[in-house]
Amino acid sequence: MSIKLKDYRYSYVFLLVTIILFSRSFLTHENPLLYTLSFLLIVNLTCFSNEYLVIKYYKNNEDKDPNKGYALFIMFQLLFTLILFGAFKMHA
Repeated sequence: MSIKLKDYRYSYVFLLVTIILFSRSFLTHENPLLYTLSFLLIVNLTCFSNEYLVIKYYKNNEDKDPNKGYALFIMFQLLFTLILFGAFKMHA
């Protein structure tokens, strides 16, 4: 029942995509490096923790189909990222 690093494949892909998409988004702020790193840290930390919960839930309930859970996880994480991006953009 141990969780391995390879189980977080969606979070690694999400980390790569957020770095590519949002790395230049905060260049107009006073301290763009601080804003970018804090945004990426918050978003990807929540992504890894949410995927941990999804993995743990489906390892405990093996009779359920994990595809629906991962689809909800991805939709929630995208929505959370967009809301957080809007909040970061409105802050400055």
